[in-house]
Amino acid sequence: MEILLKTNNLTKRFKKTDALNNVNMTIYRGDIYGFVGENGAGKSTLIRVVTNILRPTAGTFTLNVAKRLGSVGAIVESPAFHPGLTALQNLRYQSDLLGYKHTDEDLASMLDKVGLEEQRGSKKVVKNFSLGMKQRLSIALTLLSNPEFILLDEPMNGLDPAGIKEMRDLILRLNKEGTTFLISSHILTELDKVATRYGFISHGELVEEIAVKDLAKKAKSYTEIILMQPLNDEVRELLKDFTYSEEGTATLIFSQEEEAQKALKLLMGAEHFVSAFEVVRETIEDYYLQKINKGVGA
Repeated sequence: MEILLKTNNLTKRFKKTDALNNVNMTIYRGDIYGFVGENGAGKSTLIRVVTNILRPTAGTFTLNVAKRLGSVGAIVESPAFHPGLTALQNLRYQSDLLGYKHTDEDLASMLDKVGLEEQRGSKKVVKNFSLGMKQRLSIALTLLSNPEFILLDEPMNGLDPAGIKEMRDLILRLNKEGTTFLISSHILTELDKVATRYGFISHGELVEEIAVKDLAKKAKSYTEIILMQPLNDEVRELLKDFTYSEEGTATLIFSQEEEAQKALKLLMGAEHFVSAFEVVRETIEDYYLQKINKGVGA
């Protein structure tokens, strides 16, 4: 896989506080890299360093992108829209300001790309847009330069469920068309629906990087069988060759799903009625909290 971003012991110090402490991050071309951390963990600082808003105190980073203006796009804070202009007028203003040679149809197609096609000929000005519409327009602004890599800082913040879904669908569509993303967020349930790899940061230190497929293997899971009647000696004798634990008066916990399925068949065959059979998997939130609770550098 081709590396797009590589940091080497990247450090950013504010007075006596290390907002970033020897961060070694790797993002591959085609990734949707979920950058996970609590508020103040260093997520926004890293994005500001990589986009040259801040200079690092120590360490370096390398971006493997075309050497042209706009190959990297970022939404770090609320973008500077002109509130009295329409979506199309805002795109035209920014395009002309940056010296891009976009036609009106080019700009209108960017609105289509971000799900704002209804704004092509609309007279609705941006100050009357919903937050979700503004977020999508902000991505349209980054698309003016046809970026290879887009960094988004908390793009789901403040959005309602419909806005979150629209943003998620947009990220997936642009990624499929070849754009690599770094998305900083603490809304892990939403990152879980788009990310291909994760980086977990806490107190300025990158605790772990992991691909989604590897996370699925490492995340803990167990299977519950809940009986309709309390456990008794007859059930224990029936399952004497199985490895499980008991919870409460009627719940069996198996670490292996396959073994639980065999036990279920045996119980049903012996007419021990089962009220529930559930595979419980560790979520991304569970895994992240487990990693940071072990302590940075553990």
